[in-house]
Amino acid sequence: MKKILLMLAIMAALGGGTLHATIANAENGYRLIAVAAEQKTVTLDVPGMFCISCPFIVSKSLRRVNGVSDVKASSSTKTAIVTYDPSLVTPDALIKATTDAGYPSTLR
Repeated sequence: MKKILLMLAIMAALGGGTLHATIANAENGYRLIAVAAEQKTVTLDVPGMFCISCPFIVSKSLRRVNGVSDVKASSSTKTAIVTYDPSLVTPDALIKATTDAGYPSTLR
């Protein structure tokens, strides 16, 4: 059982996102059935990003949101591309995160 839990922790860490798993009782022991959560990607327009540090601040604010697995923010395109688990977070929560950091955004 300890091996299964260790495998689950490693898979979650490597995946970078949320991992749903079931531990099933088989005849000769336990087996791990893991299914990665479905991810969605949205683009946020963030018109207030002008300087080189703006994308870092926006990315940091979005990565703090539970369920966000990846962020690519750019001041040249004034966008943030966010990959997230829709069972844990909504696009409105992503918009709130950037707005709270001082960078109001809208869903493209």
